[in-house]
Amino acid sequence: MKKNKIVDFFFQGHTEYIAHLAPLFALSLLIFLSSTAMGYSLGRDVQPWVFEDVLSHLPDPRRASGLDVFLGILSNNIVACIIFFTSGLVLGIPPLIFMAFNGFYVGYVAFNAAHQKGIGFVLASLLPHGVIEIPVIVLCSAMGVGLGYTLLQRLFKSVDLQGYFLESIRVFVFRIIPLLVLAAGIETTVIYLML
Repeated sequence: MKKNKIVDFFFQGHTEYIAHLAPLFALSLLIFLSSTAMGYSLGRDVQPWVFEDVLSHLPDPRRASGLDVFLGILSNNIVACIIFFTSGLVLGIPPLIFMAFNGFYVGYVAFNAAHQKGIGFVLASLLPHGVIEIPVIVLCSAMGVGLGYTLLQRLFKSVDLQGYFLESIRVFVFRIIPLLVLAAGIETTVIYLML
């Protein structure tokens, strides 16, 4: 019941669309959490160069303004969400692969941060924006898988592919982007508080 109230609050007018994505959201979340645990457990064994290009385009908060950092985080997350969704056109598989990579990276970063500064630091730096950002990214993965599934269905029977796509765009523009703006604002604030 509480989950429905949360969905109603954030996705009012789109709750039926979100409800249809629930199994795909659960699958994407399971892949994310499993790969996060794997990234954390293998954090000591993974060489840093593997991930050196992942966030290399983001501005350094020690040298950049808060606005530059905010815009860098926001644009990075919006582009990632667009990729998660549109890559679903390839049979709905790439979003799940991206979800696994993303989770592994989060686990790897969490392990190394915990090793250097403690688990409390990891939770304090991840949770404030992560409670918004992670579900939104998982939702974009579910939307992408749903897009691929709907496309496959369209090949064999009459389904409303255009309706699914347009509803996805509306959810993305009017719900996901504002949530990413909020998450980026929180993340930027946390970064500067911890510098």
